[in-house]
Amino acid sequence: MSTALTLYGLAWKAALPLTRIYLRHRAKKQLEYLDHWDERFGSFPYPKADAPRVWLHAVSLGETNAARALVNLMLERWPECELLLTCMTPTGRDAGARIVKAWPGRVKQCYLPYDTPRLMGKFLDETKPRLGILMETEVWPALLSEAKKRGIPMVLANARESQKSLDQANRVKSLMSEAFGSFTSILAQSDADRERIASIGGRNISVCGSVKFDIRPDEAQAKRAQELKAALRRPILLLASTRQGEEAMFAPALKTLPEDVLTVLVPRHPQRFEEVARELETAEIRFVRKSRTEDLLQISPDTQVLLGDTMGEMSFYCALADLTVMGGSFGNFGSQNLIEPAAAGSPVILGPSTFNFAKVAEDALKVKAALQVGDAASAIRLASELFASGRLPGMREDAMRFAGAYTGAAEKMFERLDQLWKRQSPTY
Repeated sequence: MSTALTLYGLAWKAALPLTRIYLRHRAKKQLEYLDHWDERFGSFPYPKADAPRVWLHAVSLGETNAARALVNLMLERWPECELLLTCMTPTGRDAGARIVKAWPGRVKQCYLPYDTPRLMGKFLDETKPRLGILMETEVWPALLSEAKKRGIPMVLANARESQKSLDQANRVKSLMSEAFGSFTSILAQSDADRERIASIGGRNISVCGSVKFDIRPDEAQAKRAQELKAALRRPILLLASTRQGEEAMFAPALKTLPEDVLTVLVPRHPQRFEEVARELETAEIRFVRKSRTEDLLQISPDTQVLLGDTMGEMSFYCALADLTVMGGSFGNFGSQNLIEPAAAGSPVILGPSTFNFAKVAEDALKVKAALQVGDAASAIRLASELFASGRLPGMREDAMRFAGAYTGAAEKMFERLDQLWKRQSPTY
C-alpha cells in the first residue's frame, strides 16, 4: 500500500465518527437518511450472491436513472447473472427500488459503505462480485485498492471529469493517480473527459458518449401529459430540476409571464418540496401542488404554477412542456441533464453554469435546440418572447433531432463490458 493510500485510510478512520453526525444532520430534512444505517457502517450481512454477480454503483438519483439503459442490456443479454445495485442517497435507493421491481429476482440492492479498507474489504468479501462498475465520478481509492487485491476487474462507466474535478484531484495527485490507474477499463463520455482522466493516471480509456442520453421517455407518462396538455390549452413552461436558491431567483420574474402561461416547477430534490412551496407562498404566486391535486384538469385558469412535488414523473413533466428552463444552470451547479426535455420535444433555455454538460450544451446551442442567457430574469423574459414569436414549433424539431444524435452510448459500453464479463465467467 502506498504512503498516500495509507494516509487516506487513516484520515477516513478518523473521520468515520463524523459521518454519523452528518447523516443525522441530513435526516433533519430527509428522515430516510436514518434508514439502513447498518449498511453504511458494515454491521450488516450484505446480500449474498445466488448467481454470477455484476455489481453497479450509482451514487444518487440521476446516476441510477441514467444507468437503467445499461442495466437493462446486462440483464437481458447475461440471463444467468444477477445485479447488485448500490448507492449513497435515499433518492438513489428509491430509483434503485424501481429497478428491483422491474426485474424480479434478478436485482438486489444496498448502500455502499464508507471508503475505508476494512469496510470495503468486508463488502467485497461478502458480496463477491465478478465485475464492478462505478458510474461517472465515483472514484474511491480504498475501494479500488481492495478490489485490485481480490482480482475484481473495475470499470468506470459513463466517466466524466470536469476541469474543476481535475484541479481538485491534482491536489492529491499521487492518491488519485493510483486510484484512476486501478481501473481495468474507463468508458468516458467525451474526448475532453478522456484527456482529463488520462492526465490524472487513467488508462484503457474508450469514448462511448453518455448513457444519460439513452434515457427513453416513459410512454404512458408521455401519453397522459399530451392528453392533459390538449385539455388545458395553455402554453406550458417547465422549470426543470431546480436547485437550492434558484427558485428565489425565478419567483419575481414568473409574475411577468403572460397570464395564460402555466409554469410547471419541478425541484431536483424531494427534501426541498416544502421549502419551495413556502418560497412560492412568500412570493404570493398562485400555485397548486401536484401531490395534492386529484384532477389536474380542474386547475383554475388563474393558477400560475403547478409544483411538481412527485418523484419518478420527469417524463410526464417534459412531455407536458412547450419550453424548458434548465435548473442547475442558474446557480453554480453546472446544469442538469438537458437531453431529457429535448428528447420530449421541448427546447431548452440554459443559464450561465453548464460545466457538467459543457459539450452537450455547446452542441445544443449550435443547432438552436437550446438558447443561453445570463440570469433568471432574462430566461423568463426570453420565454415570454418565444411563446409570442411562433418559433417554438421549429425549435421543437431541432431539439428532437439534437437529442436523437446522442443515443447509443449504452450499447457501446455494453460491448466493452461484455468482453470483461465473459472473461470472468468462462462457464457463462
